[in-house]
Amino acid sequence: MHYQIQVPNAHPAGIARIFSPYDGKFAGSVETIDSAGAEQALKNMMAVFRDRRHGLPAHERIGILERAALLIQERSEQLIMLAVAEGGKPYIDIHVELIRAIEGIKICIDCIHTERGSEIPMQLNPASMNRLAFTHREPIGPVVAVSAFNHPLNLIVHQVGPAIASGCPVIIKPAKETPLSAFALVEIFHEAGLPKA
Repeated sequence: MHYQIQVPNAHPAGIARIFSPYDGKFAGSVETIDSAGAEQALKNMMAVFRDRRHGLPAHERIGILERAALLIQERSEQLIMLAVAEGGKPYIDIHVELIRAIEGIKICIDCIHTERGSEIPMQLNPASMNRLAFTHREPIGPVVAVSAFNHPLNLIVHQVGPAIASGCPVIIKPAKETPLSAFALVEIFHEAGLPKA
């Protein structure tokens, strides 16, 4: 299995070959980028964030997350075997991690439904008479998801899910030991409707 970089205007710097720490078998490979490619990824992400016309409304973010959860469930065996191959953890541990990842996505969907701004009490003094004040939640900005190796599925979901739910563009920097799971999840999110940008 080979994954290619998904950074527009960045060129691959090399290929990382991933071997199982359990038995040393080849698990797959991913293209890598250098510091110039990372800088390009950050510039791309800032451009996406600044162009508010392409922001995803809540109903689209909910749909993306719902479809991603279904795709992860449908491909659970493939994802588990990939994570086992690259990380060397037992099947049962990765199975539990995958269930937690799906639950994490469902929590993000719930947050979109329930998180909201609030009304700020006014009319409490002469200066606030005939005034209305409230808060409104908005995306804070780009997210860089730097993941650890020990839970390659769940930790990516814990970072990417809330970014999508909040409407923030996100870049993933997977752990060098377990990048295959991150690339597989990125493909799932794109297939679920998340724009590649």
